[in-house]
Amino acid sequence: MSDPVAAKRRPAKLQPVARIVCDAHRRRTMRNMERRFTGEFSPGEPVRASAVIRNDGMYPHKDVGEPLVHPGDTGIVRESWRFLGEVYYTVEFVARSVFVIMRSHEMARMGASFDDA
Repeated sequence: MSDPVAAKRRPAKLQPVARIVCDAHRRRTMRNMERRFTGEFSPGEPVRASAVIRNDGMYPHKDVGEPLVHPGDTGIVRESWRFLGEVYYTVEFVARSVFVIMRSHEMARMGASFDDA
């Protein structure tokens, strides 16, 4: 005799909980999209200063309080890093021959809104 209950109790096939997929191109694309939505700037991106950046004593051969960058000056983001939850950028201003550390609220993307003004 066959037991109908034993026939119904088959070992269940194990289902995968999650599938891990590594796609470097997709990950890079997602990071770039995340930067755009969070306001982060990427290295090599042209930016425009929106505030006066003054020497706080860290820049050599300039007096303390002397302006290094004026609003409207254009520069290029060279690198970005995080420190204590804040994002900082090293920006090169070629016309003024200075490298300045800035935060995102001190600069803006170069785009149509600045070109029209």
